[in-house]
Amino acid sequence: MSLVPTVNDLSFYSDEKRHLARYQTLSKSFARRYGSEPQFFARAPGRVNLIGEHIDYCHFPVLPMAIEVDVVAAVAECAGTTINISNTDETFAEEHIQIPQDGSTVSIDLSTALWGNYFKCGLIVAHKFIRESNPQHKLKAFNALFDGTVPTGGGLSSSAAFCIAATLACLKVNGVNEISKSDLTRITVVCEHYVGLSNGGMDQSASVNGEDSKVLLISFKPKLEATPFKLPATQPETVFLISNSLIVANKTETAPTNYNLRVVEVAIAADIIAKKFSLKAAHDSNLGTATLRGVLDSYSTQILGQTVWDGKNPEVGVERLQTMLDLIEIIYTEEEKNGISTKQAADLLGLSISDFTKKYLSKFEVRYNTLNVYRRSKHVYGDALRVMQTLRIANDFDGDSEKFLRNLGSLMDESQVSTRENNNASTPDCDELCRLGRQNGAYGSRVTGAGFGGCIVHLTDVDKLTALREALVEQYYRKNFPNLSDNEIDEAIVISKPAIGACIYEQK
Repeated sequence: MSLVPTVNDLSFYSDEKRHLARYQTLSKSFARRYGSEPQFFARAPGRVNLIGEHIDYCHFPVLPMAIEVDVVAAVAECAGTTINISNTDETFAEEHIQIPQDGSTVSIDLSTALWGNYFKCGLIVAHKFIRESNPQHKLKAFNALFDGTVPTGGGLSSSAAFCIAATLACLKVNGVNEISKSDLTRITVVCEHYVGLSNGGMDQSASVNGEDSKVLLISFKPKLEATPFKLPATQPETVFLISNSLIVANKTETAPTNYNLRVVEVAIAADIIAKKFSLKAAHDSNLGTATLRGVLDSYSTQILGQTVWDGKNPEVGVERLQTMLDLIEIIYTEEEKNGISTKQAADLLGLSISDFTKKYLSKFEVRYNTLNVYRRSKHVYGDALRVMQTLRIANDFDGDSEKFLRNLGSLMDESQVSTRENNNASTPDCDELCRLGRQNGAYGSRVTGAGFGGCIVHLTDVDKLTALREALVEQYYRKNFPNLSDNEIDEAIVISKPAIGACIYEQK
């Protein structure tokens, strides 16, 4: 069993000296605010997804890596019945959370968009985890000061990193000194459900399970599992440059038309396939419906007589995903491929509009004119296919670095086209960054994270890195955001190797 580590130094950062100064500053700020030194620091990193977007909640494997930007909380127990949280970013006002004295979990008022709501998500899952072994446990009061370097709304999982850091802080204060990475992943995957976001589990799994110099193959079936592996050692060395479009994409605020709508559309799409072929598929989506992964497995086993795919074998995955891509081309008419109405969707599923609404539209708020079930299916199966193709070219690496990078770059570019055309999750600014990247040294560039703004990940090598960065600065940031300072530009461009995951830091 792999435990979330407790560390006594900051050598896991590439620039230990700079981060030591950061933690010392955070410690002093905590002492000024709360009158005591922090007892420990809870830390969780952001992540960048290399390929496989909007497919985790369909239970298809993805390929992210943890990165060095992170959320850190300085924490110390205090007297009383209140949890006090504050932030080094003064735009987030200090909040005071009263601990329920009847032993119940805290409640979240979704009518008010407070940053403390995300902290409460972590508090709720931590409290529930503690009560699994100690039902009578009463939460302790504590102070926490948060500091984050993950861009908010940038597509690098700032909210997941914050929720995980909050969860770790709550657990540690309440006497949980050891927790497995699998348990921390399990309990934090549902964190953001409490603020109305129907996410999958990629962000949390990547943040918890990150390893130095390794990317992660995160599988969801037959179980949630993160398998670290090294990409081929290329010459020159492979580098990932992450550029923030500075178009903020707040997943929670835009969820009804963006993120949650995609979740609903793929749930409907999966049930349409299941009905079309009379498949018995597990109802294991966030909506209690079938998933596109589930109907792939059911079609393979029940119609084609094949064994269940383990989600890791790329040869099997490529074949079966291509089968599903061929299948959806014949399921829908040309008119339906351009979107269907609520009534059309209900008719395809043999439901009344009221039953359709109750099943698909009542759990999370969504708003739409038409449901794009065909295009969403095409994106999900296509990007899942590209994940498997990435595994295959990595496994087949023959020492030709240029060929490997060009092949991987082509898959990233194809993913971006699908993100834009089939998932409508890119923006003109993101498209521009992708174009500039490809023109100036990137082998491939694509939107990473939920999309609708946020960050672009560029695949390049150390020889091309400087020219790529300079081109993005001059042709995107200086042009579109002329008032940005050099420091702000530095913060918008992240160059990171794969980093370690969540941890507790205790000063020596």
